[in-house]
Amino acid sequence: MPRRTLASILWLALLAWAGGILWLSSLTPERLPDAAFLVSDKINHFIAFMIGGWLAANAFQVTRPRATIASRIILAVIVVAAFGALDETVQAFTPGRTGRDLHDWIADFLGAVAGALLILAPQARLSRRAQRRHQR
Repeated sequence: MPRRTLASILWLALLAWAGGILWLSSLTPERLPDAAFLVSDKINHFIAFMIGGWLAANAFQVTRPRATIASRIILAVIVVAAFGALDETVQAFTPGRTGRDLHDWIADFLGAVAGALLILAPQARLSRRAQRRHQR
């Protein structure tokens, strides 16, 4: 798949993820899906933002191939954590919801970090393969 196509897919997936998060944040408690209450609110935030961190890190990986892995991870975390702050603000204006919850944002931030760090596993595997090929 061409790099531009993959980059477009990843950025669109990230935008769709963000749109889904904002849509959920705009729902009153009565309108939230039952799945929102299956586990702890903080775990829900962590998992949701882990997905965002993973998507953002992959999008930066494809669109910024010459950047260091660390800078891609940091950029992904900054973007997703900033979006988490926006999400908390949106919730503050939703009837029946509390927003601007620091603990929710911390869960968002930690999820973004965890998700962004997931790009390290395939990177390490590729690096080991390249070393083995070079040693032959």
